[in-house]
Amino acid sequence: FNPEVVTMFWEVVLILMMVLLYLILKDRKPPNMPPGPLEVPFLGQPPILRVKSIEKLWHKYGDIITVRTGRMRSVIINDYDVAKEVMARMEMSRRPSFFSELSLDELKTGGLLGSNGAQWQHDRRFALRNLRNLGMGKSYMEEAINTEAKALVEDLKLYKGEPIKFPDSFRTVALNIIWQMVASRRYDLRSSEVDAIYAGTKEFQSQSILIFLPMFLPILNYLPKTVRNFLFKEYLFDDFIKNMKDLVNAAIEEHDKDVDVENPRDLIDEYIKAMKEQEGDKESLFRKGALRQIINDLFGAGSDTVNNMLKWIAFLLARYPQITKKLQQEIDDAVPRDQMVSLDHKPSLPYVEAFTIETLRYSSMIMMNVQRTTNNNTTISSYFVPKGSFVIPCNYAIHHNPKYWDQPHTFNPDRFIDENGTFQPPKKGFFAFGSGRRQCLGETLARMELFLFTAAMIQNFDIKVPQGVTLSDSFEDRMGLRLPWDTTLIYETRAED
Repeated sequence: FNPEVVTMFWEVVLILMMVLLYLILKDRKPPNMPPGPLEVPFLGQPPILRVKSIEKLWHKYGDIITVRTGRMRSVIINDYDVAKEVMARMEMSRRPSFFSELSLDELKTGGLLGSNGAQWQHDRRFALRNLRNLGMGKSYMEEAINTEAKALVEDLKLYKGEPIKFPDSFRTVALNIIWQMVASRRYDLRSSEVDAIYAGTKEFQSQSILIFLPMFLPILNYLPKTVRNFLFKEYLFDDFIKNMKDLVNAAIEEHDKDVDVENPRDLIDEYIKAMKEQEGDKESLFRKGALRQIINDLFGAGSDTVNNMLKWIAFLLARYPQITKKLQQEIDDAVPRDQMVSLDHKPSLPYVEAFTIETLRYSSMIMMNVQRTTNNNTTISSYFVPKGSFVIPCNYAIHHNPKYWDQPHTFNPDRFIDENGTFQPPKKGFFAFGSGRRQCLGETLARMELFLFTAAMIQNFDIKVPQGVTLSDSFEDRMGLRLPWDTTLIYETRAED
């Protein structure tokens, strides 16, 4: 070998090693960040998507921990008091930039869930104001929910007590509530259109851990599109975005043709009215792209969440028959069997309300709250948190923290009933709807839906476990969702007294 070539080779190796060492040192966790597992340089750890992983880290490192996944470093908060204080800060109101990848808005700035800045504030104010005007929290909305509850009862009766997996009607009644407010549209409970909508969504969600991998490791985005489609199923993401955009565009175009700005029917009409009023104003934030994403956010948050909570409610009614009997007795004592439960009955049904709140706590269906990102360097409980870090309250840990809950792993609606038999809402430790400037804007509607749908199922059915089947208290977690997946139950119509 030529000595000069050998020398040059080792010089290149030395330079590369020094560059690598520099990058590793630059990439390491800043001092005084919250404790957490050892980080693999540039890679970190796999995403935390399972209860066992959450509990292991929580018990080892405490209520505030740091976890690195790919390029993203997250501070996870397992304590309610800390989460509530941190989420109220102005510097914690931003969403990470990767949310824009999911946007139906061509400018990637509109919507309620993943947008930021002036457009987000504008869109949130518009949605809050108009959802209230359209009946959220009012008697009109109660009537709409009970229409769906009655349809759900009739659909479940059609199974005649045969064992079935969670019915498709759960998803459709949840979709109908939000879709009526948004687009004045209601689907039949066995609609093939709804089947088509959810088929694409289900396939996308089933592969989402692969699809989102390039977001955690951006270097993967340099691979050719064909390779990414093969390895990460990226085409499912493209199809999902296209299908949602087609669905939303069709609703907007339909409204464009026959909107009466003097008599708006729904949220889309209200938005078109506002667009027409500000037509020609270059500063206006009313845009069809933003409207598309507002609708998309309401569709996902409003229908998927209630659909999945109905699965939990059915599961728990079957899992705890003694609790179900107590609930049925409470309703039978307060409401005639030929009359549907209304919100006016709430004071007489404290145990039903306690059951719904305990279901939200115990299930912790969405285990991790939606990420926020820091605007600047900050501190959380004396720990340093650098600008750009993700901050994530852990719903599961907060809802199962013995600091706030006695026997947190036990399902017990009585924890919300006082000595006088009155419902007592949770004062601390309850985080199902988040907190701060990004708190769920549909909380009031969601509580109404859960109360009325739950009451309808309790009043009309004995939900039972098929013979030879045992319901477990161990739940499989998939992509951060904790659900009693594909449970088979019997919905037996209650005998008339």
